[in-house]
Amino acid sequence: MRQQILRGFVIVVALTAHLYAERALAEIMSFDLLIPNAAINAYPAPFANVNINRTDATHATVTFQSSVTGGYQYLMGDGSTVALNVNASGFTVGSVTESNSLGSLFTPAWKATNLTSMQVDGLGPFNLTIDNQGGFKDSATRVQFTLTNTGGSWANGLAVLLPNSSGYQAAAHIFLCPAGSCDPSVGALATGYAAGLVVVPVPAAFLLFGSGLLGLAGLQWHRH
Repeated sequence: MRQQILRGFVIVVALTAHLYAERALAEIMSFDLLIPNAAINAYPAPFANVNINRTDATHATVTFQSSVTGGYQYLMGDGSTVALNVNASGFTVGSVTESNSLGSLFTPAWKATNLTSMQVDGLGPFNLTIDNQGGFKDSATRVQFTLTNTGGSWANGLAVLLPNSSGYQAAAHIFLCPAGSCDPSVGALATGYAAGLVVVPVPAAFLLFGSGLLGLAGLQWHRH
C-alpha cells in the first residue's frame, strides 16, 4: 500500500513538472497590460493584450491589441504608442502595421521606431518604442511588427522579453472613450500609459500541489 501511494505521488509530480516544462518552452506568450500610470489609474484593466509569437530562434511576431473593459474602449497612439523591453544585445524591427477596428474616422499610421532606451511615463525605460502619426484621431486598436534578434537567439517565447528596471516587459500609450460611441471630433476622455509582464504562476501552484500530496501520502503512511 505504501509503495502504491508513493508511486502515485511520483507520477503526479512528474506529470505536473512536465506540464510546467511545456509552459516554459511555449513559443506563444500572451499577457495583458494591467498596470496604469497615475493619468488613467481610475479606469479598469485590462487596457490591452500583448502576444509574442517566437517563430524561430531569432524571430518573433509581436501583436498589441487594445481592450474593451468596463464600458470603455481603449486605443493606442501618439508617442510611445507601444513599448517593449527586448531581451537581446542587438535587434531590428520589421514593418509596423497599425489598424483601428472602429472605422474610417480613425486613421492610424506608423511614424517612428526607436531602438534606444526611452522612459515611458511612470513605468520605467524600454529599449523599443514605436510612435504613430499623432493623437486620438490617429490611434489604433491593433499594432503588429516582427522582431529579429541580431545579437544571439531566443530559446523559447518566454526569452524574447526582459523586465525593465521597474519590472515591466511591455507598455502602451492608452487613449480611452465610451465603448460604442468613440468620436475623433469629440476627443478622448483621458490618456495615459499602461504596462504589464508575463506571469507564470505554475511553479507556486506546483509546490502547493506537491506539498498537499506529500501530506496526504504521509497521512496514508501513518494509517497503514
